[in-house]
Amino acid sequence: MADIRRFRSVDLLLLFLIIAVAAGTRVGYLVTCANNAQDAGPVRVQDPRPLWEGSNSPDAPGEMDVLIQNVQHNMRFACRAPFAKEEEDTAHVSPGYPYLVGLLGQLLPDSPLYPTVRWIQAGLGALAAGFYFLFARRAFRSLAVGTVAGMFAALYPFWIINVAAIDDGTLATFTLALVLLLAGQAGEKGGPVFSILLGLSLAGLSLVRAAMLPFSFVLLVWFLLRSRTLVRGWLCALCAFLSFFAGLTPWTVRNYEIFGEPVPIVSSTYLHLWIGYNERATGGPATQAMWDLADDPLREGGSLRKKLEDEPKQPARYALLGKDVAHYISHKPFEALQNRLKATLAFLFGKNWLDRSEFAESIPRPTAPDGGEEETPETPDWVRGIPGMLLVAVIGMLTLAFLGWRWSYGWRWESVPATLAVLWIPIPYILSHAEGLSGPRLPLDGVLLCYAAFALCCLLPRVNRHLLDAPDAGPPRPRETT
Repeated sequence: MADIRRFRSVDLLLLFLIIAVAAGTRVGYLVTCANNAQDAGPVRVQDPRPLWEGSNSPDAPGEMDVLIQNVQHNMRFACRAPFAKEEEDTAHVSPGYPYLVGLLGQLLPDSPLYPTVRWIQAGLGALAAGFYFLFARRAFRSLAVGTVAGMFAALYPFWIINVAAIDDGTLATFTLALVLLLAGQAGEKGGPVFSILLGLSLAGLSLVRAAMLPFSFVLLVWFLLRSRTLVRGWLCALCAFLSFFAGLTPWTVRNYEIFGEPVPIVSSTYLHLWIGYNERATGGPATQAMWDLADDPLREGGSLRKKLEDEPKQPARYALLGKDVAHYISHKPFEALQNRLKATLAFLFGKNWLDRSEFAESIPRPTAPDGGEEETPETPDWVRGIPGMLLVAVIGMLTLAFLGWRWSYGWRWESVPATLAVLWIPIPYILSHAEGLSGPRLPLDGVLLCYAAFALCCLLPRVNRHLLDAPDAGPPRPRETT
């Protein structure tokens, strides 16, 4: 196992430079394209969350808006969930982002909430770029790789655009970057403080996005195994284990009090599986045709919708969909497998790209009280080039990331957290469904950018020898305690 280089003044200067560049690009986007953070900008790269059977008006509040408002004003995590008759206490979506924004609204009752959130997201995005600089520098023992990875993260157009969205993409990206940084530090140096922070950050990542729970659990198991090579490893393992479950406990207790059963994070696992395994599944998000399928009177005792709406408990309601999922898989295994391929492609490129060659979606301009469009500052001309920038970014990132992953085999011991992220983060989406845009992939892009930076540095004559002639990637010997 190669030793990490000492953190010197040049490393600190590069870290500040990367954070400054990342902050400048995000602030510049909010100022020039999002009306000084007053709106969501001209395009989005993450699917909005419309209310279940809500209004078709673009000005109608979406699911995220309703959740945030209920937390802010009533301290109640509630909205009208899928197949519910009315608004109810819910656990069908991850609570992290709506709760944090709602609590922020309570702290700032006299300030505009969403502009403040967008400025905070610009800061989180800048810090995420700095975290990836530190992670890549440690994972590949190279200042050059860390610098390129940090600059890639700072200038990545998907992340820059997403800071204007009131959704969990930026927060999930930041939290994953923090998890990988702490995993690299704690996995090599140990220490109870870093172990506790790692466990809490894994719990926070799962609460921000429930689809990250399998990755969080696998990374925790990896750290428990890695702790055998650390000084006082038993203490590090115990701290990480207890802090991880302590972070999930409050939400689990809340769900038990409401639903009468321990739901760790979300109750909608079977709902998402049903969206991926039904007669009209596309591998992408739910469509109106899928919702209409629930009205078909093909089941004994009435339509599926009626059975679901008559079930008062949310976890039991969605569990009823499990029978439909099992029936579909057993009777149409080839179609189910084909939809998994579609879900994989939709995870990488977005379903809209497969259907309409679009990585981004235009946001309708808000309407004025008289029915016309509100006056907003003119959008810069370069915004028309966003689709081309996104295409180049995705194709370049995926190509270089594949090469970087293959060439980084010699650093596999140092970069295990990145490998686990690449393998485990896509699994929940592949087994269920992805979205129309790139929202599911956004947090993972940071890991892919690190691999892309490694591949690019391997092409540089004076840098590649150190990277390609990596030390033996075997595990270090356990350290003796004194």
